[in-house]
Amino acid sequence: MAARKKKSKRRPGRGKGANDIHRGPTRDPGPTGSVGCWVLLFSMVGIGLMILLFELLG
Repeated sequence: MAARKKKSKRRPGRGKGANDIHRGPTRDPGPTGSVGCWVLLFSMVGIGLMILLFELLG
């Protein structure tokens, strides 16, 4: 009687497939990449100042 072939235990998501996302070193955005951060910061400060003025002036 032939012995049964053992099934190898596979963990999903551990191998390298054709559709896997390449996780290489991140690219430095440089000085133009932080423009969105500055826009967000200034808009948040501006909204905060507007709320403060509306509360004070009333």
